[in-house]
Amino acid sequence: MSVAFRIRCCLCRKNIPLAGDAIALDGEWQRRYPDMLGTLACERCVIDRGWNCCTTTQGGFVDGHVAAPEDQVDVDSWSHHLERGIHRAMVVAYPHSGLLQGAEPYLRWLAGDRYTLPEVAARLGAALGEFDAQHSGTRTPQPATA
Repeated sequence: MSVAFRIRCCLCRKNIPLAGDAIALDGEWQRRYPDMLGTLACERCVIDRGWNCCTTTQGGFVDGHVAAPEDQVDVDSWSHHLERGIHRAMVVAYPHSGLLQGAEPYLRWLAGDRYTLPEVAARLGAALGEFDAQHSGTRTPQPATA
């Protein structure tokens, strides 16, 4: 048994279509859009809110620019995608964002499922512990599911 969930886009806050991939964005997106909630975006926002140049007219980066990942040429918004994939894989790869964006019940279930790989369960457990510490007193506890 698995737990159903929907991820809300970190930029527009609408549900990311289940038929589409979620796209993990890096720190440069967070710098440019400080109101982001998490880092998993829908394709529509990635296209509509992207930028076509990372440098100033003088050729350097603006103060505070977050460099693209090492394997990327830092030229535009597409240089600042970490990865894209199906919803379940992306919330497991980025559990802090998954917790903020609507996958909390699924991640809690997966962390406690006996078939989850121990290293995955440990990583999810650590993310859940941090999430619970940050949000204690601001939400009602979710019942554990087995």
